Order: sequence, then C-alpha cells, then structure tokens
Amino acid sequence: MKENAGRNSELLAADARNEHEQLILRLLADPTKREALQWLMDDKDAGNRTIGGCATTQDSMKFVQDIYGLGADEVVAVNIHPRPKGAGERTGKLVVALPKNPKHRRAIFDWCKCRGDSLGFTPDPDHGESHLFLLLD
Repeated sequence: MKENAGRNSELLAADARNEHEQLILRLLADPTKREALQWLMDDKDAGNRTIGGCATTQDSMKFVQDIYGLGADEVVAVNIHPRPKGAGERTGKLVVALPKNPKHRRAIFDWCKCRGDSLGFTPDPDHGESHLFLLLD
C-alpha cells in the first residue's frame, strides 16, 4: 500500500511540474513581455510604469534589482497592460529565470518564502524548475 502511495505522490509531483512548465511557456509567449528592468527604464512618462504593489517606477526598479541581486538570470515582465485610471502601464506578473548556482537559487526561494509568509501563503520549495512565476497582484 505504501508503495502505491509513493508512486501516486511521484505522479502528482510530475503533473505539477509539467503544469508549471506549461504555464511558464504560455507566459513567455506573451507578445507584451519585456525584460522587466529595461521596460521600466524605457518609461517615457517618468513614473507611470509599475509592478505589483509598487507605487512608482523607481520602487518597481528597486524591486526588480533586488531579484537580480539575489542571483536571478533574468526577470521578465508579462501581461503588461495600461493602467486602469490615468496614463502609464503596469503588470502584476513576473517570470524569473532561475540560476543553476544552488546558493543563488536558495536565496531566491528564501526571498519568495519571506514575501509569501508576509502575504499569508507558502510558496513551493525548489524542485529544480528553470523559472518561477511571481503573481504580485
């Protein structure tokens, strides 16, 4: 019986990894996607591009720089759309390309855990995936 439970657990984990990879592929196929820091720096309206709950472009740039500082290979803003009220653009979705370096990976996952704990959810542990999806709104 325990053998079947272990096998079912492995199948569920494989299904979850496959579902995660499919989500990442869909997000990275988004025609509005941009490397996050470049998108923010290209802001011609000075302060009207934001990520998640960040109030300003500068706050958003610091947020993305923090992720890069942990060792991320790339941070991509996806599902960029016009702000509901006023000028500018925003997104609440980032895709983070994870490094292979275990120390940097752990730093990113620890950062996600701290953010998740403060928001009332527990992010998944590292399962060797190539990217993380950050839903920030």
